Amino acid sequence: MNEPLPKHQRVVPLDLVERMAQHLNRQSRDELMDRYGISYNTWRKLRAGDPICASVAERLEQRVRQNLA
Repeated sequence: MNEPLPKHQRVVPLDLVERMAQHLNRQSRDELMDRYGISYNTWRKLRAGDPICASVAERLEQRVRQNLA
């Protein structure tokens, strides 16, 4: 059974992650940090559909909205 996530964790929708991936030339740590402000480890979690810190998810989604608008 799926247990509810702790309040401090959140899953970013995969459609948003796929949209982010379309705007990457390569999935290097430098490009991920420069474009989205995330580490390669966070990127791996996003691609796998794993939860990340809610505060990181909120900042990431805000940055994506600004950069991809």
